[in-house]
Amino acid sequence: MSANRKTGISALFLLAWVFLVIAAAALADTAPDATDNGPLATTSSEYKLAATTDPDILAGRATELWARVYRPTDLSGGPFPVLVFLHGNHGTCGRGTPRVDGNCQYTTSGTCPSGYVVTPNHLGYGYIATKMASWGYMVVSINANRGITCGAGVLGDSGLNLARGRLILKHLQRLSEWNTSGGTPSSLGFDLQGTLDFSNVGLLGHSRGGEGVRAAYQLYRDAGSLWPGRIPDPVNFKAVFEIGAVDGQTSRVLNADGTVWNQLLPMCDGDVSNLQGVKPFDRTMRILTEDPPTQKSTFTVWGANHNFYNTEWLQSDSPGCTGHTQVFSQQRATSLASAMAMFRGNVGAGADASFNQNFNPQYDLPAVVTSVTSVDRGFTDSPNSDITLAFEDFPNPPGTIESNGIILSYGSVPNHDFSLRAALISWDAGGSDVYFQATGSDTPTDLSAYQTLDMRMSRQSSTRNPSGPSNFSIQLVNGDGSLSPAVQLNSYTNLRGPVGGQRGGLHPILQTARVGLADFGAVDLTQVKGVRLTFDDTGSGAIYLANIRFSLLSGSGATPTNPRWADYIPSTSQTGPVSEALGIINGIRTTAQADQLADQTAVEIEVASNEAFPVRDELVMLRIGEQEFGLSRYPENGDTRSLTFTLSAEEFANLSTGNEVFVQYGRGPANERWNLGLLDKSLLAN
Repeated sequence: MSANRKTGISALFLLAWVFLVIAAAALADTAPDATDNGPLATTSSEYKLAATTDPDILAGRATELWARVYRPTDLSGGPFPVLVFLHGNHGTCGRGTPRVDGNCQYTTSGTCPSGYVVTPNHLGYGYIATKMASWGYMVVSINANRGITCGAGVLGDSGLNLARGRLILKHLQRLSEWNTSGGTPSSLGFDLQGTLDFSNVGLLGHSRGGEGVRAAYQLYRDAGSLWPGRIPDPVNFKAVFEIGAVDGQTSRVLNADGTVWNQLLPMCDGDVSNLQGVKPFDRTMRILTEDPPTQKSTFTVWGANHNFYNTEWLQSDSPGCTGHTQVFSQQRATSLASAMAMFRGNVGAGADASFNQNFNPQYDLPAVVTSVTSVDRGFTDSPNSDITLAFEDFPNPPGTIESNGIILSYGSVPNHDFSLRAALISWDAGGSDVYFQATGSDTPTDLSAYQTLDMRMSRQSSTRNPSGPSNFSIQLVNGDGSLSPAVQLNSYTNLRGPVGGQRGGLHPILQTARVGLADFGAVDLTQVKGVRLTFDDTGSGAIYLANIRFSLLSGSGATPTNPRWADYIPSTSQTGPVSEALGIINGIRTTAQADQLADQTAVEIEVASNEAFPVRDELVMLRIGEQEFGLSRYPENGDTRSLTFTLSAEEFANLSTGNEVFVQYGRGPANERWNLGLLDKSLLAN
């Protein structure tokens, strides 16, 4: 055969393949792109009230009400739904080009050192706020610099995230007062009265701002809360959207039950590097009485860092990605698409619920996301038992489990909440007789009213996993023990990874595979006994499996095509090499009434280093021997080369001279730390 003829045949095969791909894509349902500009012209302006010591927000220190308001230029179409944005923890003073925010003096004094400018932390989400305003939303982006950002933690609120929640509610109080009674600050340049619809409120928080918006939501809902009485307009929180949020920095466990909620998780996060923001999803899955029932989701973005979701945070937090390619310069396309979908889909009288398809794995994501990177999605219509049936959550002990040819155990999943239990399944030689089967009960279950089988899963960090995606068969088990026709996992999700960041290691974040029950073909859904996974395709593998549920709701009858997946580079490396700087203990002293410990007697340990202790959203910890302490503060001049940690007198008494002393971020083993030598308790000065 001639070379030209071979080329022609190859071209025909290529064209045929392209046609099939296009046809398959056409058959799949794609979620709508929410990022278009709206029809309204927009403008923005600020209010900034004088700093006061307001115990409603944070006792004993000055805070201020400062925000930029993004809005439609023409207010005749109001009242408008309200969105409130809150940034995370960061420096409050910066200098240089590009600006480095390495000082915190504004936090305590309201001024910056000579040569520094105030960091406009609240302006970093204008790329979302301006577009939302063009669709008829009033967006209030709060600046929390004074007293809170880079501020000293207090007992029960180490990260000041309860304070952040109260700051949000105080803003809502003032906004509602201006909305109902007038008195709008003149700096805004317009009259707020009658323009705000508090029956439609959405919250967005980044990092500590994420736990902060969750705090605001729950503080308002608390039994006996004073906030509904303080805020003249009744507030209805329709949606909460978080980006790289922290979790567990307060004395309260903060969930987002009863409202639509999403967590965006950056896979290369170098600040909140353990992706702890997934934990509220894990906990909420256990709230089977959620009222009202509302969807919950995670949106895990490959190649993204923490800082660049805020356009004013100009230095990357991430030393690099492990197992995949970074997309730092493009990553804001993912927050724009998902945040706008969340708010346009759920907040406002004209909300279009079809935008929620962006969070449902039954739908392909729009090109604005897939052209940049891949996203792993976790999803539930609601954990409420009237919406989803908890078929197998692997309690201790789990339900009836059958298996053959696999290695099976039960336990936790890295990065996830301790309350989550999963099956740890691995196999060395796949085949038609290698399987895992979960049986709901001795009596078959009637699933005839249900629409989907939902399973959360991820791959373990194991050399058993191939470089390509893992695939296996999924079947329903009939009441008589027979099996339904099989469907393939890779028709519903690409199970790859785990990938992660050089600072945080690999992240086996659970994603949700949603299988339409109609896809199983001829099966009696009134008599379903179990779910079987048969490892008959991928030769070997190791996975986590959690939360096997059935849902009454279904978004789509089409199978997603997953048209764009980021490059995956197999890796079993958990973290990068340990980075260690040197520091010293400058002094140890007793203080009779420590503000951070509610005026208890305390011991303060002052440490210093030529390598600055960066202002991050993860808690900075003092590790002495095996003990960890998280109450800290920078000096009043904002110099980030010095920190003071506050311990109770009892905590200090239980330490031993000769213990190793380190500063690190987050609890447990860390691959970045400052070595301060050995503890010498004789340095204690009264």
